[in-house]
Amino acid sequence: MSLNRTASAVIGATLTLAAAAYAPTASAADLPVKALPKATPWVLDVHGYADFTVASTRVTGGGLYLYNTGYVKQGEVGLSLDIYKNSTGFINSFSVFGGVWNEFWSSPPAGSRQWQEMDWWLGFTVGFAKYWSFTAQTVQFNFPGAAPPPTAYNYDFKLAFNDAFLGGPIVWNPYVDVFYNAAGGSTVVNGVRSGGYRVSLGVVPTISLAKTTSIPLTISAPTWVTVGPSNFWNRNDGTTNLCGTAGTAPCALSSLGYYSTGVKGVLSLDSWIPKRLGSWYVKGGVQYYHINNDALLAAQVAVGSAPTFATAKRDIAVTYAGFGFSF
Repeated sequence: MSLNRTASAVIGATLTLAAAAYAPTASAADLPVKALPKATPWVLDVHGYADFTVASTRVTGGGLYLYNTGYVKQGEVGLSLDIYKNSTGFINSFSVFGGVWNEFWSSPPAGSRQWQEMDWWLGFTVGFAKYWSFTAQTVQFNFPGAAPPPTAYNYDFKLAFNDAFLGGPIVWNPYVDVFYNAAGGSTVVNGVRSGGYRVSLGVVPTISLAKTTSIPLTISAPTWVTVGPSNFWNRNDGTTNLCGTAGTAPCALSSLGYYSTGVKGVLSLDSWIPKRLGSWYVKGGVQYYHINNDALLAAQVAVGSAPTFATAKRDIAVTYAGFGFSF
């Protein structure tokens, strides 16, 4: 091949490639592209937590004041599994969870046990309509070492509303909680031994200082009132005549158990502890209880937190502090 023919062939090939590159049919935008797979709402996200608390005493969810000396140590661990997440549908999330809680009393009477109680629970939470959640769980109260060892079988149902979307400085977090004692004896001593229930109506006003300052502190004021059928606190069968000056008069029937309010602070330690080790925090607060129901005052005598009905406490402040982490 001569030099002229070779040069002509090279120039011709170059012009052909250039024409192809600028031809409309050769645009990369017109080439078929494989569609990305659609994200599925079904997930398997695992979360967990551990919490340790030291408190001056305890008032149970039913309003029973337990310890008049010493202090209590409480440890809790739990796991949850997120199964479904969908921000656009009516059902936004579904998760299952479980946990265990233990309490130890520092100053039990001679011959009594320090390990006072062990509770465990299993349940699920459904998030719906963007801002609502419904939680249902089975809860067992166990009393290790007690003779005989009683077990209370309970169910708890909670409907909650998250109003954070309103953008106000305070998030109120209103809720309704229904606690049902199915069997195992009254959780407040003098109430019906099975089939009793109580209802708590509450709010948890919460403000985050991290939004306006550099302090990673969240302050809340848990506040609620607990009501229910009068027989939840007083079965009124002739065995609950424990009120009055001498502690032998019938206890008044009332559908109001107690009300409570308090202040709680939680300080995040993310600035000091790496997130790969979990989200750690320290906490502290005080919770005030006013006991309205006379049968609850009489129950203090039965559990030993008051010597007589006349000296039983209507107004109780529980102080506490602790730490924990979640992941």
